[in-house]
Amino acid sequence: MRIQTMLIAVLALFMAACSSTTTYQPAEKRGGYGYTETELGKDRYRVTFTGNTVTDKETVNDYALLRAAELTLQQGYDWFQLVNRDTESKSRTSSSISGVNDFGGGTAVYQRCGLLSCDTVVAQTPGRLSGGYATSTTRTSYQASLEIKMGKDPMPDAAEAYNAQELASTLRRWMGSTQQ
Repeated sequence: MRIQTMLIAVLALFMAACSSTTTYQPAEKRGGYGYTETELGKDRYRVTFTGNTVTDKETVNDYALLRAAELTLQQGYDWFQLVNRDTESKSRTSSSISGVNDFGGGTAVYQRCGLLSCDTVVAQTPGRLSGGYATSTTRTSYQASLEIKMGKDPMPDAAEAYNAQELASTLRRWMGSTQQ
């Protein structure tokens, strides 16, 4: 069991080291990582971007704005105005116990966690458990949702109105400079 625990810990560390931020791309399914859009009317859409636990809140919001700008241009409009904006966060805490010594008979209850889920394990042990330490990790992911209204020139003089071409260009330039 000790080798299995060590193997799981090494695998978790390896996978964590390989994780990276969510790339700017369409989500494979609703609720998946990336962007989705839903038509709400002739010139209205809901644009959502869902990031993983490595993608920060600012990047998730910027990717949602970029998708709104691109969608506006694809639909033949010049600008969009934010009608509603929301950013949600989801946190998940995982715990693990390691470095436990076995000194006699008993029952052990512990939580075994991987990157995606946790299991509670009840094990009969030939000894009592002592020593070791518990660690807890909290990971947060963000989802930005924008409801937009699109239009053609003239653009309204409002703080939440964006020139789609200018915004897309600015955000693409920013994305290019942060990924080098």
